[in-house]
Amino acid sequence: MKKNGVLQVSAEEVVRMYADMIYGIAYRYTARFADAEDIFSNVFLIYFKKDREFESEEHRKAWLIRVTINCAKDLLAKRKPYVELNDELDAAEDGGIPTPEAMTLEDAIASLPEQQRQVVSLFYLEDLSIREISELLQQSEGTVKSSLSRAREKMRRFMEDNPSGATEKVSDRTARNEVISRGCL
Repeated sequence: MKKNGVLQVSAEEVVRMYADMIYGIAYRYTARFADAEDIFSNVFLIYFKKDREFESEEHRKAWLIRVTINCAKDLLAKRKPYVELNDELDAAEDGGIPTPEAMTLEDAIASLPEQQRQVVSLFYLEDLSIREISELLQQSEGTVKSSLSRAREKMRRFMEDNPSGATEKVSDRTARNEVISRGCL
């Protein structure tokens, strides 16, 4: 609902609408569930601290994405390097061990340089257009398209070079088909 030209949405509705998106972006940046949860909390803390006015839902979404990316970058800059002993423990905490298909796709995305990973995440997982990504990242549309194209090629090579077994299993074909159907390759 708009009031005096400003979009009014309840706090609960904002969290419900954007929780998955914010958590997903945060996790793709950090690759750690605990860090993603911290970023998630920080983003909504920033959002609710000040009364923000948004002209449209797209404006609110773009603002939340930008704040999520900035929080993730801040956390990564402050993070001290350490060896992760057991990735399966993180997965188990979140309700189970990821499927081989999901792991293969996540590994392919995680293997990308940060800028390409960011563009792939925003384009395929957050369904933003090239123009929206360009505006959000303050890059030309050509740069975004080039990054997306290079990322697709790197992901294709990663998937070819990292099969989960000596012979292609059904799960490998399923993962590749999922990536292709999403338009990643």
